[in-house]
Amino acid sequence: MQIDHVVLAARSREQAEQVLGEHGLGVARGRVIPGFGVSNLVVPLQRSFLEIHYPNGEVPDPALPPIAAREQKTLEKHPEPLVPVAWLVRFEDVALLRRLASRNDMTVSDVPGEGPGYPPYTLAGFGPNLIRPWLPALIHWPMSYEEGPGALTAPHTRHPTGIVDLDIAGSREDVEQWCGELPEGVRLLDGDAGPLRVTVGFDDDPPITLGAR
Repeated sequence: MQIDHVVLAARSREQAEQVLGEHGLGVARGRVIPGFGVSNLVVPLQRSFLEIHYPNGEVPDPALPPIAAREQKTLEKHPEPLVPVAWLVRFEDVALLRRLASRNDMTVSDVPGEGPGYPPYTLAGFGPNLIRPWLPALIHWPMSYEEGPGALTAPHTRHPTGIVDLDIAGSREDVEQWCGELPEGVRLLDGDAGPLRVTVGFDDDPPITLGAR
């Protein structure tokens, strides 16, 4: 079990791409996320990835979780251009994911594929992180890391190796109950704000940290 990806909020696509480019990171793909008022950018990091959300001008569906509003509120609190707002933990064993979901009353969804690098996947726990933002969603991809989003091709000018650390303000007990154990690379801090900072490693340069200071 390890961090699959971290979602960061940005004020615009242009600002997100500028910051990523300054750190030697490129974008593999992006799309509109229907109904939520945001679009995304996928930044592959080999065994994990970053997903950047930015507002696209569409009116969110009031029947769906208010992701855009929550991300806007997070950005209002922090001057940094990219701020973590959510995280997902990868499970190789889908049966374990379903057992944890049942034990914690999580909703489980089998999500259809979204094109190359995004086959159908199983997702649990989406939604509660809007109330308890330190909790992750749980995800199972039915293929190896080498075939997943983290391995998509992107115009990087450096060589990322993955997510090294993720600082989260929240309850360690809650996270361990939710996931079965504390995922590798996660550091729990005092508070209840949820994800604060994510550190990305490189095989040829020092790591970078994105998020609140």
